[in-house]
Amino acid sequence: MTLDTTMTDTTIRKSVYLPTSPERVWEFLTKADLLGKWFHPAEKDLAAGEDYLLTSQKDGDRMCWGTVEDMRPHEFMRWSFTVGPMAGVMSTVEWYLTPTAGGTRLTLEHSGLPDNADGYGLVLALDKGWHGFLSNLHDMT
Repeated sequence: MTLDTTMTDTTIRKSVYLPTSPERVWEFLTKADLLGKWFHPAEKDLAAGEDYLLTSQKDGDRMCWGTVEDMRPHEFMRWSFTVGPMAGVMSTVEWYLTPTAGGTRLTLEHSGLPDNADGYGLVLALDKGWHGFLSNLHDMT
């Protein structure tokens, strides 16, 4: 018997329920001043077809960057996404906003991540990071 050390699906999937409208959640996902409150500061508001850069709250260093590939206000957004440890390899982050009886379900899917044992540490770090950042939204919205 051999142990298969390759992974088949490293897509990170997370949902949070927020007690506010999809319109308000959208502002937290796209407005530079609000992104910095729960995630990382942005140089400018996010816009479809435009590059973005998010920086560290501690020292202003580059944290993550890519392009906003698609936007359907208050419903969906897709980014290409990378961080330093990915050495320029792009992944995909998709945001889904679904109205609920008491607010909004926000779902994140981060795909295109390393799918081998060597990349598992990065997947773990990103999973932990997204968990914390999405939790921050509970206190903001």
